[in-house]
Amino acid sequence: MENKLKYSCAGEGVFRSAILTLIVLVIYSVITTYLPASMKVTSVFYIIITLVSVLYGSIFAAKKAGEKGWLMGILVAITYMVVLYLVKVFGGGSAAIGMREVVRTALALSIGALSGMLGINL
Repeated sequence: MENKLKYSCAGEGVFRSAILTLIVLVIYSVITTYLPASMKVTSVFYIIITLVSVLYGSIFAAKKAGEKGWLMGILVAITYMVVLYLVKVFGGGSAAIGMREVVRTALALSIGALSGMLGINL
């Protein structure tokens, strides 16, 4: 029973990450409606918001679980990236996984593990 509770912490972390992503993307969409943004700026913004969302969700999950922060962080990062991939595919995007997605996922896993460890120690 205790393990299920711990893994539900990772689910809550992913949920909080997704909510943060949605809020920031809505704000960014409103801003880019009135101000032009290049593709380079948009690409960097998406990477930053992904990493910040994984950071927030991992810290939350690790703090709530109270142990194995690195594992909580990795679980949050993997689940978050799978959800993003599924949204992209069901939204009409390409199902192909390119180098950009691999790098983005590797960064998310690294940030997730590190921020999970940080969440334990806060």
